[in-house]
Order: sequence, then C-alpha cells, then structure tokens
Amino acid sequence: MRLAIALLLLLIVPAMAQDATAPDVVVREGLDPASGAVVGQHVTLHVDVLFASTMPRPPRVSVPDVPGLQVIRFETQGTTMRESIGGKPYVGQRFDFALYARRGGAFDIPPATVTLLDSAGGETGHAAGQPLRLDIGVPPGIDASKPVVATRRLTLDQQWQPMPIGPFKPGDAVVRTITRSAEDVPGLAMLDLDLAAPEGVRAYADPPDIRDSVGRGVVTGRRVDRVTYVFEHGGDFRLPAVAQPWWDLGTHALKTAGVAETSVHVDPAAVATTGTSRSWNVRGLAGAALAVAGLIVLAFLGRTLLRHLRARRAEPERVAFAALRHACRAGEVSELYRRFAVWAALLPPAQRRAADEEATPLRAALFGGHAAPWSKIDASELLARLDALRRQRRAGRPISVLPPLNPALPGSSWADG
Repeated sequence: MRLAIALLLLLIVPAMAQDATAPDVVVREGLDPASGAVVGQHVTLHVDVLFASTMPRPPRVSVPDVPGLQVIRFETQGTTMRESIGGKPYVGQRFDFALYARRGGAFDIPPATVTLLDSAGGETGHAAGQPLRLDIGVPPGIDASKPVVATRRLTLDQQWQPMPIGPFKPGDAVVRTITRSAEDVPGLAMLDLDLAAPEGVRAYADPPDIRDSVGRGVVTGRRVDRVTYVFEHGGDFRLPAVAQPWWDLGTHALKTAGVAETSVHVDPAAVATTGTSRSWNVRGLAGAALAVAGLIVLAFLGRTLLRHLRARRAEPERVAFAALRHACRAGEVSELYRRFAVWAALLPPAQRRAADEEATPLRAALFGGHAAPWSKIDASELLARLDALRRQRRAGRPISVLPPLNPALPGSSWADG
C-alpha cells in the first residue's frame, strides 16, 4: 500500500510542478531583423500572445508611440500559432507591426499592451510583453533629416499628356504624371518632389495620390504626383528634372531614381497679315467689326467662366485646410503630415514653399526623431502659422489658379488638372 502511494506521488508532483512553471498567458516580442537595420528600412515587430489549452478570443494588441519611429499595423488579423511550453499545449496568435525609423541611433521600445478578452468580447485582464532595443544605422551619403527610402526595389515612371515635343503655342498646357512605387515602404515616406516651373510657365499641382497595398504581409507604397504646366508666352523652357534617392538593401548602395529635365519650345503667337497693300473695303471693315464684336462677347463669357472656375478651384483648398485643421486638433503627427501634404499641393509654388518652411518642425518631429514627442500645443502653433499664411495670401495680390484667358487654350486640358 505504501509503495503504491509513493509511486502515485512520483507521478503527481512533477505534473504539478510542470503546471506551476507554465503560465496561463505568454507574451513574447521580437524584431526582424534583430540587428543591422538602417534608417527608413522596414523592421517587423512580432508580438506573440499564447494561451494555455484554449484561446477564448483573439486579444487586442497595441504598441506605444516611440519618438522617431513610425509604427504601422497593416494586417487586421494575426497568425494562428500552436506550440508546447514546459510540456503544456498553447494556442494563440502572432501580431506584426511595421516599424520605420526616421533617424539613426538607439530606440527603446516599451512593452506591447495586450488586452485579454472573453468569448463575448468583454475585457478580462491585461498582459504585457518585454521592452526591446532597436539600433538603427545611417548609411553613407544618406540625409536622415529628410524622409529616407530603404528598399530592395523602387521604380519611378513619368508620363506626359500630350508628349512635350510640340508644336506648342502660348496658352497650351501639358500634364506631367510621376508615379513612384517601392517595396516594403509606405508611400508617405517618399519625398515631396520639386515640380516648380521656370519663368514664363505656370505650374498647378494636384494633391499627391498616396496608396499602400498589402499582399502576403508585404506592403507596397505607391505615390502619384501630377502637375499641369501652362505656357504663358513663346520661348524655350526647361521643365525640371526629378529625383528620388534610395538605399538599396540588396546591394547596400545609394541609388537615385529619376528623370532628366525636359526642353519644350513654344512658338510665339501668330500675327495675321494680308500679305498685300490693298486697301480695306466695306466688306473688310464689316468683317473686322464683326470679329471685334465676337471677341468682346467671347471675352465677357470667358471672364464669367474664369470667375466660376476660380471659385471651383478654390473650394478644394478650403476643404483640404478644414481637414488639416481637424488633424491639428487631433494632434496625431502622421495623419497631420498627410493632411498638410494634401493641402500644400493645392497652393501656388511661392505659397507652397512658404508653407513647407512653416512645417519644418512637423517634419522634424515625424522624420527627425526629436526627443520630445509632437504635442497638441505644437499642432496648434503650426495651425496658427499656416492660417496667418493664408490670410497674407488673401490680403496680397490675388494669385490665379488658372492661366490668363486665352481662346487658344484647349478646354480639355483641364479635365485632368
């Protein structure tokens, strides 16, 4: 009898000890790559949440903000996991977060916050992971004060409508579309291109179209910039080159994707002549009077249409600034920068440059990794500066969002503008 009890205890005690060492919930965190990452590179933060025996419901997992780190959650669902810990079966999920460092140096990442839920979705408790240290290098030749793209593949494509080979005359317009795509990089990380026009050409930029797609856990960033150039008079013009520097993670080399400047010749407006010295007759005078009257009517109708189009073109700026004001009040730096970029793209070149200067602290907070995080006070001060810039613009000389009235300007040129 005693021997049987002793054998039973030998079986029960190890099992109790095994259960005591295996917690009900296990939270693990890890980085990929764990070392050697550079500024702008996608680093994956894995958060594994495992439950003993059964998982009542997938938990909610969040990662605290870290100054200088952009944290993005692309996947809406985690990856199911099953494994054994201390001889005990566990089931759970892995949650992935994309980290993009906007400066070099060391980052201390606080533990992830895990909210445990019952089968009905009610909160039953909280758990936390482990703090991590992320070391980020800055490759040679990289200016980390600006958005940096680090990827294995980046493309830049340019299209014109119509092709800039002419013949062109004053009042004609061309639309330039530049599309950039990068693997494992959000579109927001791509540089704002300098699409300013030379003297004698007006440039009207659309808000950038930024779209990110996710396939099999890999994000592809895509940004489309579109600008319309209108030639005010004849001459030879050089439309600017564009360049997107990037760090090739495959070859560990600094590369630049871009297109060279484009030369466009615009012929002076033709002047109608008779080619002879014969005198005007009555029919010629009547025709000339009719032509002048027609031009007067066209000018009146054109100016009315111009005022209407100006009002319509001004509306997107007001809507975009209202969205920017809302983002400033919310204070979230990534969304604020996105709204700023959309609004600034609607401004004429001179005002856009002034707005970019006012937003320097915003870019520094998002991409420069300041020790102090961006605050709502900073957002309020930025909003006040940008609002003052808008008032100065309205108080000064009005800046047309359309070229001067010119009957030769094809109306269809503005369909894409």
